[in-house]
Amino acid sequence: MLPWKGVIVHTILVLTQPTYLAVRYLLDSEYFSFTNTSWFALTAMIWTYIVTQISVPFLTSPLHHLPSPPGERFPTGHLDFNGGKPPTDNIAKMLETPNDGLLVLRVMYLWCEVVPTRPDTIMDVLNTNNYDWEKPPGSRKLLARTLGEGLVVTEGNTHKAMRKAVAPAFSGHHVRDLVPLFYAKGLAFADSLAREASKSTDGKVEMLAQMSRVTLDIIGAAGIGKDFNTIENNKNPLANLYARITSSDRGPPWLFVLINSTMPTWFIERLRGTRYARVAEAQKQLRNDVRNLIQEKRRSTPDKLDEQKDIISIILRSGDFSDDYLVDQLLTFLAAGHDTTASALTWTTWLLALNPQMQDRLRAECNNRLADKTSSAIDASNFDAEAMPYLTAVCNETLRLYPPAPATARYSVKPTKIGGQYIPKGTTALISLWAINRDPTLWGDDADKFNPNRWLDGPNAANGGAKSPYALLTFIHGPRSCIGQTFARTEMKCLLAALVMRFTFEIADPDEKVEVGGFITIKPRNGLRLKLHDLKVEADAKA
Repeated sequence: MLPWKGVIVHTILVLTQPTYLAVRYLLDSEYFSFTNTSWFALTAMIWTYIVTQISVPFLTSPLHHLPSPPGERFPTGHLDFNGGKPPTDNIAKMLETPNDGLLVLRVMYLWCEVVPTRPDTIMDVLNTNNYDWEKPPGSRKLLARTLGEGLVVTEGNTHKAMRKAVAPAFSGHHVRDLVPLFYAKGLAFADSLAREASKSTDGKVEMLAQMSRVTLDIIGAAGIGKDFNTIENNKNPLANLYARITSSDRGPPWLFVLINSTMPTWFIERLRGTRYARVAEAQKQLRNDVRNLIQEKRRSTPDKLDEQKDIISIILRSGDFSDDYLVDQLLTFLAAGHDTTASALTWTTWLLALNPQMQDRLRAECNNRLADKTSSAIDASNFDAEAMPYLTAVCNETLRLYPPAPATARYSVKPTKIGGQYIPKGTTALISLWAINRDPTLWGDDADKFNPNRWLDGPNAANGGAKSPYALLTFIHGPRSCIGQTFARTEMKCLLAALVMRFTFEIADPDEKVEVGGFITIKPRNGLRLKLHDLKVEADAKA
């Protein structure tokens, strides 16, 4: 059913220009003189664009008969900035609307978006008809400013070729070879956290900033074979650049997105003194620094590539790639590879602090398997799901409840279908990883509760109790699924094991509310302070 509010909006849009011209003509018949021809032509072009590209597609859209969430506001429709927070519970609330796998949202009554709500309709977008969909142009432009034209941003045949070239670096065999590195960094990070906690009289530590240091260290070593030493050096230039880029001090999120997805870089850089210019400068400096890393890599290991195990070396062995290509890849790996894992680990420590018994159970399992072993004595088998089932379950459950990227969008580049419903070209599909991962119809009545046991006991335990593996969207599915999924899961398990064997995590302030924030990845909105009890110090004191 065509929304009457939308009819009002488009009636106004369509009639405004002709009405204006008619009034002007009645008031001044000489208005349409030769001197006003250019102005008339411009307004006519704008009016034609509005009518043919906005009003007609909206009013004739085949999507209006689909169920729509309540709460449409005039004139914004379903547009919801969620108070500057990521699209999480507001989208989950929309999915409670009775539907048959697809909802329609009306954005300012100018265009329609669809929201797939079931694993099968989501898979139509991500897998079955994957090549009918691309990331929206504005989102790609926004991401490219930090990630470059790497795997996350490219589309079509370029993406296929790029993924094929990069895939060997993320094979299961290669990731398993990196386990000693992951665990060694975890032990070094535990020592660093202990020193940080000792500086405070009550042992409280800001966890998010600390997590970003160790994950950046790991992706530096695994990505390009270089130790950034950010664990020990909190003034590392690269870490500071990422801190500036991901800072929450960016003003209204909608304005930041609008400027960075529509304005050219040269224009943003000229907004001197603004947060937008500061971020653009940091992005530019980051790209220069990464280019220097690539050139240093080429100079230092031209005859040793076969011996190197880092991602860039593996890519170099598979073909002769330009510096620009390698810079784009490394930018993607550095940003996506450290920020997302840091977010997931931060949420994990918070969830364990809230659940001391689960924390104790996890610590016992890790101690039983890893106690007194050095990183050189550790191999991938120590962290397999069979060897560490509870560690695996805890990580799986955190990734379900707090997917680092809470939502993603796709843009139909040709007419297609979702669940049998015809979808016109140019339609945006909003996929809420957060909402699907917490949907009670897929995960049960305790879908919003932290329950690692769902991955251990009962029917479909391998899927966390869900009937379909596609109920978990944290790493997406299909040809554009996260290529670093195995890397991220393994790294997370190694770091968490090292931390939980060294510390007891305790909520620093029981009255402090932890809210979801962040921009591209979700993080505790105002950081996360935990009280750390160093078990090594306590054991030494008892001895």
